[in-house]
Amino acid sequence: MDKAPKKRKNTRRRNGEGSTYRYKNGWRTKLTRGTQTVTAMGRSEQESRRLAKEKLAKLPLPDESLVTESTNLLFGDYMINWLTKKHVKNITHTTYRRYESLTMRHILPALGHIKIREVTKNHINAFIENMDEQGQSPRSCQQARALLSAAFKRALQDDLVSANPVARSRGVKVDSPQIHPLSREEVMQLLRLTVDVYLQARVRIAVLFGLRQGEALGLQWKDVDLERGQLFIWQQLQKVNGEYVWVKLKSKFSVRTLDLDPMTINSLRAHKSAQNAQRLALGELWQDNDLVFPGSKGRPMNSHTDFTHWQKALAAAGLPIKRLHDARHTAATLLYDAGMDIETIRRFMGHASVLLTSRTYVHHSSRQMKGIAEAIEAIGI
Repeated sequence: MDKAPKKRKNTRRRNGEGSTYRYKNGWRTKLTRGTQTVTAMGRSEQESRRLAKEKLAKLPLPDESLVTESTNLLFGDYMINWLTKKHVKNITHTTYRRYESLTMRHILPALGHIKIREVTKNHINAFIENMDEQGQSPRSCQQARALLSAAFKRALQDDLVSANPVARSRGVKVDSPQIHPLSREEVMQLLRLTVDVYLQARVRIAVLFGLRQGEALGLQWKDVDLERGQLFIWQQLQKVNGEYVWVKLKSKFSVRTLDLDPMTINSLRAHKSAQNAQRLALGELWQDNDLVFPGSKGRPMNSHTDFTHWQKALAAAGLPIKRLHDARHTAATLLYDAGMDIETIRRFMGHASVLLTSRTYVHHSSRQMKGIAEAIEAIGI
């Protein structure tokens, strides 16, 4: 008679001490500290645990700049350390400056003096309510809450807190942004009456391809393939500490390749030809940054100057003043009205979420309302 298989022995330990169990011809121990996990094999249970503890002891602490015991760690000290040494590596300079302002002006005065383990959802709720009472916009309140959530998420991973208090706090309601895209007729009028070759190319890239201003001003000719008719968007131009630098895009979803239509290819060719002539005329005075849309003498274009050019193009076409970002909204709305599906538009615009694309543009389009009368008539009631 066959013997019943032996049950694998699992030695239970107190919380945080890991587990030890038989494995093949020996014993295996698994220990976890925050996000760090080690395993070790031994001939006996005691040996496997000893080896695992030795391996774990050799690993650096989750955050060596913070004290191991977080009982007395103030949230303000942790927040500054996390933002300036950790989170700064994952965000753009502009975003960092925004988060730095929120931290110094709002978060630290309200929560910085509290021990990190003692911050509760009630503290978070009171903090957001106070920001609202001070007249801060819902968007600012939402950003502050999201920043706090990210900070506590990392603290939870590093075993500095037992739970994320922001996750249990009340959310912040932010109304959908009001956008004011140009109509198809207005776009046709704008392109028809914009005769300058530089402006013609710049306006087409704005209203038909929806590049963010930093993406357009940071676009280089090496990323424009006029033979294949493609743009490769992977970086943007920003002013950091008074100097123009190329920085990574907002997210991995922003990196994209866009196919160009024949008229835009011709517009870019004409613009490049005119730019080459200008470069030859200026000689050594030209600063070659390989920019598609440079400022004077090849230098990076100032964002305010770029906006002024946009306003002049609108005025010349007899159109009302609009934000430059409305050109981006125009591109997405035109595509949706033309029958393009939301997922394709999301990828085209470089959005991280299809929900953002849908919420922003579908409600501002007349496409879904068309044909309703015919549909009601077809019901036959």
